[in-house]
Amino acid sequence: MHPQIIQDQPGACPICGMDLVKKNHAAGDSLAATAELKALLEPTNTVVVANIATVQPQRRSESIQLQASGIVTYDTRRLYTIPARFGGRIEKMYVRYAYQPIRKGQKLLELYSPDLVTAQREFLYLLSADAGNAALITAAKQKLRLLGVTDSQLADLARSGKPSYSLAVFSPYNGYIANESAGAPTAVTPAGTGMGGGGMNLGGESAGMGSSMSSGGTASGVDEITFSPPAPSPGGEPAAGSLLLREGQYVQTGQTLFRVVNPSRLWAEFRLYARDAAHIRPGDGLTIRFDQTNQPPLPAKVSFVVPFLENGSQFVTIRAYLPGNRAVRVGQLARAVIRRSRVEGLWIPATAVLDLGNEQVAFVQQQPSGVGTSGIFRPVRVQTGAQADGYVSVTGGLTSEQVIARNAQFLIDSESFVNPGAPKQEP
Repeated sequence: MHPQIIQDQPGACPICGMDLVKKNHAAGDSLAATAELKALLEPTNTVVVANIATVQPQRRSESIQLQASGIVTYDTRRLYTIPARFGGRIEKMYVRYAYQPIRKGQKLLELYSPDLVTAQREFLYLLSADAGNAALITAAKQKLRLLGVTDSQLADLARSGKPSYSLAVFSPYNGYIANESAGAPTAVTPAGTGMGGGGMNLGGESAGMGSSMSSGGTASGVDEITFSPPAPSPGGEPAAGSLLLREGQYVQTGQTLFRVVNPSRLWAEFRLYARDAAHIRPGDGLTIRFDQTNQPPLPAKVSFVVPFLENGSQFVTIRAYLPGNRAVRVGQLARAVIRRSRVEGLWIPATAVLDLGNEQVAFVQQQPSGVGTSGIFRPVRVQTGAQADGYVSVTGGLTSEQVIARNAQFLIDSESFVNPGAPKQEP
């Protein structure tokens, strides 16, 4: 029989010829669709039925303190290079190891260069054969000065009348010697890192090892930050404490001989979420702590906010100056507490927000419309802002009249899928 054939009187099916059977409209059991039944018949990914503590968003003003992990690094304005002004062979080295302290005017090495010997002979020839030609003599002196010859060396050359086959290279800076390819340690943040939940978890033992960045409690969520020294050069790094230069080695014009670091002033660089760094300005106060040592907290001020995101990450770098002393070392891990002015907003417990990676949701309790409907929660998208003392401000998606679940994590497990509804804006 073909059920699509329907007539208002008895007859036969025009397709198969079978007799039509009268349709009974009252067949089967019937059940009234109550509010409770409608809730149970909702798709499994749109509502949650649970008996859980609830809370209402509250509009108030909160004082904000942000916590961020960071690392001590060089002030790049006090990071110098000493290049070779002429090519030649290293005859004598006076610097033996990396991080050797030096002072301005200290002899670093002696170089033999045929070009330098030729320039000295030209100068001596003008002094003996054309002593009255002041212009040529001045030009010859200037050429030697540009090659790195000092005025005292020029005076000795004019007095002795003999060219020197090895010229000493002196340091123009105070500080200590670093490897030629050495650079400032940096904080590497994985690109596209999602927000995490919860409490303070500062890991990491030293530069180059893993460390967790926490903004929980009085700050934002948890993300992993790895602090590491710069990557080695393509040719490979020498052993720790060694230098790239050796006696008898040839160098080329313009080649970097040494890197000099002056530790009289250092930087502390910290990573913050872009949303947290949006209201931070140079001059804001912060307190820097060094968990690895027994040093007292160090008060400082934000000196610079990097105006771009590095490598597509979610983090903004802020910088604070540190006075140079032996207690603070380059590569040392640090933790900062940044104080901000009070923020007015709609505040809810941080546990009431569930982070799904690309969006955040809260579970809103449906208004009771019948018996048994008070425990029905519907997920909605929300937008959050600053955090303080276990609470988070909501910038969109909730109103102060709504009731939400206090613990959103309790309403979902790893196998669940939440289909949140459209957010509601606070009027």
